[in-house]
Amino acid sequence: MNKSTWESTVKPVVVLSVIALVVSFLLALVNSFTAPIIEANQKAATLAAYVDVMPTVSDAKTLEEVTGYTTENVTGVVKAEDGSMAIKAEEKGFDGGVLSVIMGFDTNGTVTGIWVDASTQTKGIGSNVATDTFLAQFNGMDGTQNIAIGQGGFDAYSGATISSKALFAAINDCVNCYNELA
Repeated sequence: MNKSTWESTVKPVVVLSVIALVVSFLLALVNSFTAPIIEANQKAATLAAYVDVMPTVSDAKTLEEVTGYTTENVTGVVKAEDGSMAIKAEEKGFDGGVLSVIMGFDTNGTVTGIWVDASTQTKGIGSNVATDTFLAQFNGMDGTQNIAIGQGGFDAYSGATISSKALFAAINDCVNCYNELA
């Protein structure tokens, strides 16, 4: 191999490979520092949402994590000292983004609150399924019965069909889990 072949073919490949390795190492290093912080922040936000949907709870430290449920798409359940529960479910919404729902239930199965993270849905359209005005339709609903769009006074958000379907699916996941555990 002559010098010009080395300089024009092999040298750029070696240089780019070294650069890629250094960048990969730096990304892994940054991830090792930020991943635990991100996880802690996500856990704190979830605990705060649990408290928000449970009017009898004022401190997340009093919540007990529940295990042993088998309901599909449910990612967490907590129980308060008074027997009320909060259940978190996630469904795929528009463009594969995850839509998260946390529902609070009193001991009779009445919904005490609903929290929705639709931040992965289209801003101003699908994300509107998380607005307080839209979610008000679920206040006080019978949390032991599955719901359907357009039935029983429950409506989709106009123009956000996929996000609405994901929301209703996640609500029904929460209802199914409540029934499994009650």
